[in-house]
Amino acid sequence: MRPLRILIVEDEAIIAMGVQMELELAGYDASQIVATGEEAVACVAHDPPDLVLMDNRLAGKMDGVEAARAILAVHPLPIIFMTGLAADDIMQRAHDLNPLGYLIKPIRVCEIEPMIASLITD
Repeated sequence: MRPLRILIVEDEAIIAMGVQMELELAGYDASQIVATGEEAVACVAHDPPDLVLMDNRLAGKMDGVEAARAILAVHPLPIIFMTGLAADDIMQRAHDLNPLGYLIKPIRVCEIEPMIASLITD
């Protein structure tokens, strides 16, 4: 069985690389990292992953919610949102998209794994 493919959408390179390293050490394929919502939409259109790990604030014109909305319009993928603030206004908008979950940075794989397990058992 192939490892779960996860697209990381994060504009802070050090955070993206840290999350990527943890996910890969846990056995996931987290080889795709993009920094903008526009790149995320294009990446999913070209090669849809199994899961999108989406920061809510991104470089570029689209925030994470806008990018997720554009992705979901074409591909019904599970999305987990990441935020640096627990009471982020963008997270309120994200709620309408029925995401798989929300994570507060710093992200740890042990927080993601129960969400991933729900994908496998559904």
